Amino acid sequence: MDQPKDKPDKKDKSPDFHGAALIDDNGREIPITEDMVQNAISDLNQKVPPTTKRKSRP
Repeated sequence: MDQPKDKPDKKDKSPDFHGAALIDDNGREIPITEDMVQNAISDLNQKVPPTTKRKSRP
């Protein structure tokens, strides 16, 4: 009969990045983190001028 599995400690748990990762030139997976996404959005916001309001069509 199978033994019940103990829950792993938090420190032993591998990160769950839901498949979101970059693959580097050596084939290593680099998880995409929340900080990476926020930094990318911030960079884009600084580079792109604000949009103007569209005029509604009659």
